[in-house]
Amino acid sequence: MTGKPPIETIRDDDLKASIWENEGKNGIYFTTTFAKTYQDKKTEKLRDTDAFNNSDLLKVSELARQAYSRTNELRKELKEELKREQPAESRVDRAAKFLENKNQDSGNNRDRDHEIER
Repeated sequence: MTGKPPIETIRDDDLKASIWENEGKNGIYFTTTFAKTYQDKKTEKLRDTDAFNNSDLLKVSELARQAYSRTNELRKELKEELKREQPAESRVDRAAKFLENKNQDSGNNRDRDHEIER
């Protein structure tokens, strides 16, 4: 992915689901990759593949279910964290803008009323 490690890895024997945190133009989002770890017979190094045999598929589906639940939890945690970090002034500013817009709308109605009277 981008050089950063996954934020979480869910394992079942030699299968794994890795959850990645990414940032795009709309903010942070999560993706999941699935892999099977095996030992290369020539080099004896551990390697990952994204090919699964028939007996792996049920385990992969369970990993997918767990990853789905976990990414939903992560999104909720992120949303709560962003709420806590949001400065109180911005909420006050939004309220002030709302009132300002409401007052402008009222002023526009008064101007229209004066035009009708003339």
